Amino acid sequence: MNSTRFLRFTLASICGLAGLRSAVAESYYADGLYGWYEGGPALVEDAKIEGSALRNSYGFSVNGNNVKFDTGFHFGLGIGQELTRFLRVELESGFNYNSLRSIEDADASSGNIYRVPILANVVLQYPNRTRFVPMIGAGAGAHWAVLDAQNISLGSTSLNDDSSTWTFGYQGYAGVRYQFRENMNLGVFYHYSVADGPSWEFDSAPGGNFKLDSLRTHTLSLTYGWDF
Repeated sequence: MNSTRFLRFTLASICGLAGLRSAVAESYYADGLYGWYEGGPALVEDAKIEGSALRNSYGFSVNGNNVKFDTGFHFGLGIGQELTRFLRVELESGFNYNSLRSIEDADASSGNIYRVPILANVVLQYPNRTRFVPMIGAGAGAHWAVLDAQNISLGSTSLNDDSSTWTFGYQGYAGVRYQFRENMNLGVFYHYSVADGPSWEFDSAPGGNFKLDSLRTHTLSLTYGWDF
């Protein structure tokens, strides 16, 4: 799958979720239904190559070698329902981007990783007499991850194609929102999310795959939310 097709799918997914939000609002209006947008930087921890037949220029396995990433960005959106004053459930998606900084023992490591999460969250909040509402949540679901290998060279192996995969994902997050109007709010939230064991298939790779132990991402997002 090439980058253009991936970006089209991402935009379609985001627009589809926004359309679902509008459809829900029109067909089922109830107190406690809300939505939000968010965006901010995304920092991915160093990952390790695992379960791969790839070798470096000296013929040694690169399993366990570090993969480093540049700071990228995160965009998210979602819809939710307040079940009680203290409990919420949510459906969240978005788009994450990070470029490769380096791969240990690689002669070249130019590429990008794109991720589209689809997560269901459970959220606890603490309403109080102020306009500031602290929140903490956790969720699980799946990540659609694309490795755009522009020029990755490990020994005699060169990767210069796109590959996509689905993988299990989960997250935890915490933050605070400020209710500046009756039905609108701004917030600051920290997310820690994990895409577990993504593995991409490449025809040019020995054994066919390039696999990482996990993608562990830290994001700090500004949010804009509204109540329907």
